[in-house]
Amino acid sequence: MLGAVDSLPFVVIGRREGALLLLLFLTEFARGAFFFTFLPFWVVNYLGFSVTVVGFAVSAHYLTETLFKTIAGWELDRLGKPILVGGLVLSFLSLLLLKNWPAPPVMIAAAGLFGLGFSPLWLGVISKVAPVGSPHRATRISMVFATWLAGAGSGMVSVNFIMAKSYSLVFWLVMIIWTISLVIAWFSTDQKGLLAGTARLNPGILKALKYMAANKITISILLPGMFLQTLAAGLLIPVLPLFIQHHLHLDHNQYGLLLTAGGIAAVVSLLPMGYLADRVAHKFLLGAGFGLSSLLLGYLAYSRGAAEAFFLAVFLGFSYAMILPAWNSLLAKIIPPDSQAMGWGVFATIEGLGITIGPALGSLVARLIGMPATLFTTTGVLLIASFFYFFYPTEKFLAKE
Repeated sequence: MLGAVDSLPFVVIGRREGALLLLLFLTEFARGAFFFTFLPFWVVNYLGFSVTVVGFAVSAHYLTETLFKTIAGWELDRLGKPILVGGLVLSFLSLLLLKNWPAPPVMIAAAGLFGLGFSPLWLGVISKVAPVGSPHRATRISMVFATWLAGAGSGMVSVNFIMAKSYSLVFWLVMIIWTISLVIAWFSTDQKGLLAGTARLNPGILKALKYMAANKITISILLPGMFLQTLAAGLLIPVLPLFIQHHLHLDHNQYGLLLTAGGIAAVVSLLPMGYLADRVAHKFLLGAGFGLSSLLLGYLAYSRGAAEAFFLAVFLGFSYAMILPAWNSLLAKIIPPDSQAMGWGVFATIEGLGITIGPALGSLVARLIGMPATLFTTTGVLLIASFFYFFYPTEKFLAKE
């Protein structure tokens, strides 16, 4: 009745894998706090700039992260530790620029530097914690994403309570966390490199790219979803905090609790959904997840009360958890085993195109038409993704691989 032990949705991780997950949690905590919650309020309400400055700063952040992720993954496979630690140092320097020279051009440039430094981090963690060929890989991927989501969500929530006291405290918190992350990165990797076992087998970036491009899953299934889902997320980044404040009339503390509700729902749902993704057709989880997210965001644009907002946040977290494990299991099917960090980097680069365009586009739509229009635009994008995965013969392509 209970089945074998290996059927359970639990895996054992080593000390170094645990340290890397902690590193991911802390860095995503800092980035989530700064870019997703603090920056819109600081730029618009404190500095007095328009929301388009926020949009272009976030777009610059994701543009550099996107452009350099493939190269960062390739170098991470070869060199390991210097790439990871050097990137964290560069991101720390960009935070100093943002704190001391808060002018729009400097802010946009510094946000871009932050993205450049951040580019190798996620690749190193997922390729070590959930390597190609490991048992229960979808569950391991869910662990990585649960850690990522818990970190980003905790940062987005916590900073609301700190902002109520002082904007300056937010900078100090983020920089202290980043310093701790540097120490963890230094001691959780060795001089042989983060991926020493695969670095010696690296076949070269062009060969790995050809390997991935030749797979029909890449063109037929992954590319449409990569762009649509990250475009939807990017549209909301600069607008959602301000929409919650101006249209739902929630203060910083209430917004923090709102994010907590959605984040807890997502984190609690991720591991069960990862377990499910190992056992059912991915198209159903993807189609249902995107469709539910679309309907909930459309409803959010019409809601006006805190109770409705909390209800929607919980189910948005659940719908997001439906998507992640299935989606990343699809990606994992064509990652080159001997260039894992670079393979994840290629996909992260393609995915990043949507989230690079999204913030700038979302802020422009909000300025020209209104904040609810950005939510409706996001609803349409997610609905297209839902129909694509429900009706496209995804499983036939997977069966041929």
